[in-house]
Amino acid sequence: MSEGFDPPEDDLDRLVAASIAGALEVMLRRSAAGDRLELIRTLRGQMEQVLAEAPVRGDLVRGIALRTRLAALFDAEFTRLEAAEEG
Repeated sequence: MSEGFDPPEDDLDRLVAASIAGALEVMLRRSAAGDRLELIRTLRGQMEQVLAEAPVRGDLVRGIALRTRLAALFDAEFTRLEAAEEG
């Protein structure tokens, strides 16, 4: 995880939502008319893998704290998107 990256909680929440929306939009453009829910789940799995495998640099406690915050925010956003699709 990036050393020195520690935005306020509200900013991080918006960054996570925007990054997921952007990535999902790219995936939708690249795929045939398909199942949006499946794309959301694919993206969730990819982000979980990135968070699990990204090296922690600098202060380990801060890096792990940031990773934990990101994991919780990504989980909440993906859960919201999945619920909206299952609707």
